[in-house]
Amino acid sequence: MYEEKGNIKGFISVIDKEFIGALFVDKKYQGCSIGSKLIRYVDSIYNGLTLSVYKDNSRAVNFYKNIGFDIVEEKINEDTDCIEYYMKK
Repeated sequence: MYEEKGNIKGFISVIDKEFIGALFVDKKYQGCSIGSKLIRYVDSIYNGLTLSVYKDNSRAVNFYKNIGFDIVEEKINEDTDCIEYYMKK
């Protein structure tokens, strides 16, 4: 969780010590490096982080690429029938 002065501005969830299941930053604080700080924090604890992100979410895809994630697979999400990227750092 990223918190300043009692105000939660974002959080990250890591499943099975590798898969980023969620990364959320309050809209008011997006673009303030909070997401990057959360990724760096969990990267310092776990090795080989992975995640899935929708291909159409270009902002998120570019964010993850810029902080060192690579696309390793493109697949259809079974729940939504949308194309998603599986990415690894």
